[in-house]
Amino acid sequence: MKKISTILLCGALAFAAGCSNAQPSGNETAEEGKFTPGTYTGTAPGFGGDVEVALTVDANTITAAELKGDGETPTVGGAALETLTDQIMEAQSAEIDGVSGATMTSNGIRQAAEKALNAAMGIEESEETAAVADGTYNGKAPGFGVMKEMELAVTFKDGAITKIETVCAGSATQADEDEYSAIYETVEKNLYPRIIESQSLAVDSISGATVSSNAAKSIIANIIDENGGNSSQWQKKIEKSTETVTLDGYDVIVVGLGASGLTSYISAAENGATVFGIETAAKIGGNGTNTAGPLAVNPASKVAENNNQPLVDPDELLKAWMEYTDNDAKEEMVKLFIDESGETIDWLADNYDFAFPMPMLAFYDSHQWPLWTFYYDKTMTSKDIAYNNSIKQAKELNEKNDYMTELTATELIVEDGTVKGVRAEYYDGTKYEIFGDSVILATGGYIGNSEMTQKYTGYVWHTKGMTQCDGFAIAEGLKLGGALYNEDVGVEDHIAALDTIVRSDDYSNNDKSILTSLVLEESYQMIDSDGNAFDSNYNGLGISFNAWEAGSNYYVLINEEEINSIKEKGLVKFNYPMFFNQGGTYEEGTPVTNLDDILAMGEKFNDVIIADSKEDLESKLGFKINLDDIHGQTEGKIVCIKGAAYVYSTCGGLDADTNMNLLKEDGTPVENVYVVGNDSLGTLNESDKAYVTYGGAAQGWALTSGRLAGANAAAKYAGN
Repeated sequence: MKKISTILLCGALAFAAGCSNAQPSGNETAEEGKFTPGTYTGTAPGFGGDVEVALTVDANTITAAELKGDGETPTVGGAALETLTDQIMEAQSAEIDGVSGATMTSNGIRQAAEKALNAAMGIEESEETAAVADGTYNGKAPGFGVMKEMELAVTFKDGAITKIETVCAGSATQADEDEYSAIYETVEKNLYPRIIESQSLAVDSISGATVSSNAAKSIIANIIDENGGNSSQWQKKIEKSTETVTLDGYDVIVVGLGASGLTSYISAAENGATVFGIETAAKIGGNGTNTAGPLAVNPASKVAENNNQPLVDPDELLKAWMEYTDNDAKEEMVKLFIDESGETIDWLADNYDFAFPMPMLAFYDSHQWPLWTFYYDKTMTSKDIAYNNSIKQAKELNEKNDYMTELTATELIVEDGTVKGVRAEYYDGTKYEIFGDSVILATGGYIGNSEMTQKYTGYVWHTKGMTQCDGFAIAEGLKLGGALYNEDVGVEDHIAALDTIVRSDDYSNNDKSILTSLVLEESYQMIDSDGNAFDSNYNGLGISFNAWEAGSNYYVLINEEEINSIKEKGLVKFNYPMFFNQGGTYEEGTPVTNLDDILAMGEKFNDVIIADSKEDLESKLGFKINLDDIHGQTEGKIVCIKGAAYVYSTCGGLDADTNMNLLKEDGTPVENVYVVGNDSLGTLNESDKAYVTYGGAAQGWALTSGRLAGANAAAKYAGN
């Protein structure tokens, strides 16, 4: 979503400048002063693409600033644009402090503002590159990890980057390392060589690993600037290919190679179809490799381990499922899932490199039905190995079978009202037109599309899941006349954390963990995004599963007496999160004597607001707090800690039938278009309600719906 921030302010303060080829917007004549009056623009790389700064100046003053960032993350860089605008206007300069937690956006705005100001002063860009002396330099910056900053060692020789090595990727725990290592590997394998080959930091970030890519580029830029160079001179534009490649003759095209895309691909291939797969990220697996395991009902292998007794009565499960969803789910789809999900995990275990070693386990549901299990590859190493080995096995079933990563579907090819294939673009700009008899849409929902999340769920969300899931299936399905079904199901939320996770090494893990513990403490007063009291544990699932119901943010309000108690007696308890754990320790009952320092850290990252009264806090938050008191306190200091749900995916989408075909508004199917995984998960759930809590429902549906769609497409189109 495009973010624009504009502020008008007059003054006469000092400024510092940079370089640009920008020109005045009008026919102004130069007055005696620092600037030639007019409007000047500069661009530079931000977090998600170029950011642009347009500065309007008179002879001596910046009178207006407009900041744009089309690709900046709305909840982080996008939200920082207004603050950065204020900073430029206050400083009358590009020498701004930036916003903690939005480093790449801040650096991009600085560089773009320097270019605009240089243009206003008539300073031309230097063609001579400032050289970095030969040597190897280390640098750090906050990345994906929450315990340590990312650290790189970068080698320069004869003014060129010759080697980039990872010293520390920044993973917090072994669990994070297991999940994250394959994602980070795509940065090492793809980004580093492209920077070295092009000698430019303007290379695209790696899809599926944007945070780490941008952190790496930020580290390298800082190393350049700190060692005699000028990072703005390392932004050489990367020329994109203008080639178009045509591929045809496929029976099945699979768009997206996460869990549902993988099973679609291997199922279609094993049933005789020729298959082509498209994946935006630099690796396959999507959210399927980031989640622990699927739901499955009575798989034969687990029933055998249970003395051949069913683990669950499927009729009782169907009845309970429909009651939970108030009959808003499609009963025939729920029954299909119940009947087929057990077979799915046995199929994967018997035929491919998947293992489901644990017995079926009960999850967060009063029935305590054993429906959920972990999964890995057969060496018990990682899910990524299972995905890679399985798609390789399926690819080898036919010499025509193929798939590409870093290839992004842009639109369906429709001729005479019929889908004939998919248009896509490779990371280097090469356009692809891929023709086939059928298309399976397996794009993982729309959590990466802020306009869609705002429209269908009411908010823009922090994400734990893969943001390449941008709603392609929904957008293209609607063009075909497809119907939505419970597109507004509650987002898939298992994590609550600080609004801006403090990833800086400038602070101890103990202090960061104490602040995180406070934002997870449910004994304090909480309010939602509308200022209403929020009960985070109303159903026994707690803040991690319920944070989404507060909206894009929730707020923990701690009154003055409670703050003093923390300082004198210690935390109510130490909340140790499963995800985003920063490794800190705390001994129960220990006074937090440095609480003021911890809160000051939180203030720097905009996680903490300290107010003198409820009215003062309302003014700082920008909305009314609909409470008479804060745990009995009507006057006095209030500490507000800002939290947020971190979301894996959306759970609503398009309508589908039991063949997994896309359904139109009139109920008729689009015969050669299939919709699987989170793109059709709304059929199993209820509008505006949390998805079912039996454990692994989204992952189980992804694997099962993909298997069914692949088999159905192959049966209809293989060999045609």
